[in-house]
Amino acid sequence: MSPVRILVVEDDPSVRGLLQTLLSAEGYDVTTASDGLAGLVKATSAPPALVLLDLMMPDLGGVRVLQEMREDPELAGIPVIVVTGKVEAVPGMRDALGEDNVFLKPFSVLELLARVGAVTGGPVR
Repeated sequence: MSPVRILVVEDDPSVRGLLQTLLSAEGYDVTTASDGLAGLVKATSAPPALVLLDLMMPDLGGVRVLQEMREDPELAGIPVIVVTGKVEAVPGMRDALGEDNVFLKPFSVLELLARVGAVTGGPVR
């Protein structure tokens, strides 16, 4: 059995570090990217079981990353949970990803960890 791989795509180093620490402590194999382009490259080279995606990032934002993933047959099936501070984007993202897959910053750590577990089946497969 191997740990479930999660890719965190977040430009804010403190949020990225928090998510990496929390998920690693739960037993997940966590990879991070500080921008959308790096996230797409990492997702393509080693497809994760889940992508935690910020929306507001320099260069390639999260909405564009999500579009690119959905258009790529190798990435299209990877579940995405959005973690954003962009209040106005929440309704559209909930329509696209489902009510439970969008978290507004600041978010409940316990709720996020529960959702990650529900989507991935837990930290080990």
